[in-house]
Amino acid sequence: MTDQGWSPCLDLGNSPSLPDKTEGYIQVFLDGGLNQQRMGICDAVAVAKILNATLVIPYLEVNPVWQDSSSFVDIFDVDHFINTLKDDIRIVRELPEELSWSTREYYGTAIRETRVKTAPVHASAKWYRENVSPVLQSFGIAAISPFSHRLSFDHLPAEIQRLRCKVNFQALRFVPHITSLGDALVSRLRNPFWRSSKDRKNVDHLGDMTNSHSRQEPGKFAVLHLRFDKDMAAHSACDFGGGKAEKLALAKYRQMIWQGRVLNSQFTDEELRSQGRCPLTPEEMGLLLAAFGFDNNTRLYLASHKVRLFTYIAYQCSDRSMHVDLLGCKLVIAETILLKSYLCESNRFKPFKSI
Repeated sequence: MTDQGWSPCLDLGNSPSLPDKTEGYIQVFLDGGLNQQRMGICDAVAVAKILNATLVIPYLEVNPVWQDSSSFVDIFDVDHFINTLKDDIRIVRELPEELSWSTREYYGTAIRETRVKTAPVHASAKWYRENVSPVLQSFGIAAISPFSHRLSFDHLPAEIQRLRCKVNFQALRFVPHITSLGDALVSRLRNPFWRSSKDRKNVDHLGDMTNSHSRQEPGKFAVLHLRFDKDMAAHSACDFGGGKAEKLALAKYRQMIWQGRVLNSQFTDEELRSQGRCPLTPEEMGLLLAAFGFDNNTRLYLASHKVRLFTYIAYQCSDRSMHVDLLGCKLVIAETILLKSYLCESNRFKPFKSI
């Protein structure tokens, strides 16, 4: 897609030349969903710059909820990433042979001197210089895990903030098949009647998009992420009206994922809701969208993972379902506008991480 008239808010300018010698290699292990991992990649580049270190292509952990094993190279264009940042930091796809022992499995079996596991949330540049630089100097490598949200947004040099921007908006580019998939989603959302149902078999589903805009005026749509997935609902410790069965299911899930250690569990549902700690239910989101002026002529794309809680079904079947149905007739998810024949075509589509 084009930039649609938007322009960068920062002039990245020319990067100063890299020092002749690197201080060592930085590895990061990123958990969370794709959005958190994307932020972590930006932070990893910034930390490598701060320490004059060589960044190893980040390792993406398998999320216990999404169960997605996609690696960096499955999602992002690695060559573009390295080339875009070549004047800012050194990046390697993998460690040299003499350091190849530094793996995720290696750090999962014992305490290792090369692992940095005490990085505080929103750590300063000074913290990295004082705590990670010595590891680099001693061993030539530092593996930072956990790393999510481990670099401050404040009080950093302007060049580091600009570099973060450059990573996010220029260096990170999806691989071609994901870009094509995104283009297909947007095109079909803008042109919901692109093809009659009787003609939907045995077609080039992406190639068909090239002429879709000429058939009718592109329409508008809204994208909604409910944040009402099983992990979010369970971690909130809120009551969503699903009765005893729901409470038992969420408690079991909390025990399985977090061993029951969820801070919100000490509060009542009334306290949690009064403090704004509960994710909005589909019903509440319907009310909110209606208050904003959206009606059932709005084409709404549900961007999140399938809402698996049976409470969602309960809402749709309850007396209060009128609020959910406010937008229901225009509600679509990926499976409804990307036919299974495309999703499964030659194993071309590999499910990738949720935002």
